[in-house]
Amino acid sequence: MNKLLRLLGIVVGLLVAVVVVAALVLPQLINADKIREEVATRVKEKTGRDLVIAGDIGWSVFPWLGVEIGATSLSNAKGFGDAPFAQIAGVQVRVKLLPLLRKEVEMSTLVLDGLQLNLAKDKNGRSNWADLSPAESTKPAPDKAQTSSSAMPLAALAIDGVEIRDAQVVWDDRAAGSKQQVEQLNLRVGAIRPAQPVDIVLEFVAKSGKPEMASRVKLTGQVALSESFQQIEVRDLTLGVDAEGANLPNGKLTAQLSSQLAVDLDKQTLSLKDLLVTVLDLKLQGQAQGTNISGTAPQFAGTLKLAEFAPRDLLKRMGQELPEVSDASVLGKAEAEFAFKATSKSATLSGLKLQLDDTAITGSVGIGDFAKSAINFDLLVDAIDLDRYLPPQKPGEAKAAPTPAEAAAGGAAALPVETLRGLNLNGTLKIGQLKAYQLRSTDIRVTVAAKDGLVRVAPASAKLYQGSYNGDVTLDVRGKEPRIALDEKVAGVQAGPMLTDMLGSTKVTGTANVAVKLTAAGNDAVAMRKNMNGTANVALTDGVIKGLDVLGEIRKAYALVRGKPQPATTDQTEFSALTGTATITNGLINNPDLLGKSPLMQVQGNGSADLVSERLDYRISTTLVDSLEGKGELTGRPIPVHITGTFSAPKVGVDMEKVLTQEVQQKLEEKVQEKLQDKLPENLKGLFGR
Repeated sequence: MNKLLRLLGIVVGLLVAVVVVAALVLPQLINADKIREEVATRVKEKTGRDLVIAGDIGWSVFPWLGVEIGATSLSNAKGFGDAPFAQIAGVQVRVKLLPLLRKEVEMSTLVLDGLQLNLAKDKNGRSNWADLSPAESTKPAPDKAQTSSSAMPLAALAIDGVEIRDAQVVWDDRAAGSKQQVEQLNLRVGAIRPAQPVDIVLEFVAKSGKPEMASRVKLTGQVALSESFQQIEVRDLTLGVDAEGANLPNGKLTAQLSSQLAVDLDKQTLSLKDLLVTVLDLKLQGQAQGTNISGTAPQFAGTLKLAEFAPRDLLKRMGQELPEVSDASVLGKAEAEFAFKATSKSATLSGLKLQLDDTAITGSVGIGDFAKSAINFDLLVDAIDLDRYLPPQKPGEAKAAPTPAEAAAGGAAALPVETLRGLNLNGTLKIGQLKAYQLRSTDIRVTVAAKDGLVRVAPASAKLYQGSYNGDVTLDVRGKEPRIALDEKVAGVQAGPMLTDMLGSTKVTGTANVAVKLTAAGNDAVAMRKNMNGTANVALTDGVIKGLDVLGEIRKAYALVRGKPQPATTDQTEFSALTGTATITNGLINNPDLLGKSPLMQVQGNGSADLVSERLDYRISTTLVDSLEGKGELTGRPIPVHITGTFSAPKVGVDMEKVLTQEVQQKLEEKVQEKLQDKLPENLKGLFGR
């Protein structure tokens, strides 16, 4: 045993002596200039590039095996300019020698100073690093047996730290015409020990040219690694961004993120806890989990909550003008929360709870395919008054609701054809109570489907003014000229209250039943009215037409003919029933079968209405059931009436020529009757009504 111990002592002594001698002699024997020349030659042979080591080369052997290299640069690929592809001001790597004999790695702080890396791609898509890596086909296939047999697992790993000082990376994509760079990059990593947290501080400035923007980024945290390096925890992770740029709100943007991050590479999972994102004074809190994170189909899920904020204040912080609204108190409160699921191809928000002022919105929204922008939704709005969010009504101005064609065309503005062609929607919107353009409705249900330029809203239904609405609207923008098709029905609706709410006043009251089937083509509402075609069926019961006194105009006409004083008028026409059908051709409504009934008269006639000029041209025949001028005097006589003017200001005129003709004929008949009566015997005169 003593001999063995003595032998081991001799061996150890010899090893120590060899190491000491090497530490003293090797630095004297190493020729730095020769090393520079040999390394540069090898690099030139392998890559065709020039490697220049301009700085000093320093060596150490014991107790640290290390190397220090001064300023070094590697030339760029041909066609990418004279600036070096990469250069460093200095690098320092040292490993403790004796622990290596125990398969233990103890490194001092790894230092990389002044790294500058210029990455570029030319207009043809060729990168300036492609020549540095051999093609996949030329790489030798790995020998699994050799790999496994030669593997030497470490007994321990310890690194005092890593420092990267003042690094810079430039990315110049000439094919895309964009340029970004990261500068002033500093990375400080504390002592690395198995199962012990490591402090990390990363700072850099990111710049882009189009749009011009500069962002100062700082990331801190404590990283804990398992001995197998497969489990990673980042405790107290914080990320701060201070950005400046012309496209940012008020030219500046500050954002912060904090969380507890855990990654398991064995299980391919990720966990984010205590997530808090703050930007523009908005606070988003939640948690998230990920599976198969480095696989071909990663999946993520979690919950997020957006704390209450004031949208009007957010708009101000974003440098946006506040919209003109009727109610200054709106946009005062909003908050949201939801659960989410996401993959690389799709995302879904479920359990959505969104509060905007007094309105609650619940349901789900999803993107079924990112590549196709396929959006699906199922939303429920409890109650909303949209008029509060619309511009205030000017004095004397009626805030009328747009027609379906106008709504689709965005008023008189041109249709956003390209936007409509890009829509890929499928979903249902339900609203409990709605007020819009002064129109009130309940139990609204709208189903929307849009794809490849074909937008359909069907079925659409609502309850309004004691009646109901059902509609089917299709907008087709696949061709050169947008086309719209409407199939709509209104049943049992009280026209008076509805028109009063819509227009501020009404000229028609009664119970309305309307059915229309229309088509139109054009880039805006005016063009669509000009090209509107279809049919309509209208029935009104128990109502009044204001501003249109048919009976009064008849009385005035006959009073004028007979030389009597002009009677007073009521400026309205009552009816018990008013019906008609119409055909619409290129914006012109033709109504051949107008029928009206009231306790005092019956009306029938025909006419037209121009949707473009909004002018009327109706000729009707009015028959009085009972006379106000004397019993039987006008009863049963058809009286011609001509209605002209506009939709908003109709005019009623009695056909005086026919009235005079009727009066003359009436007088002649009376004279004939008198002559006959005078010549007849007394006992026969009563047979002729005298």
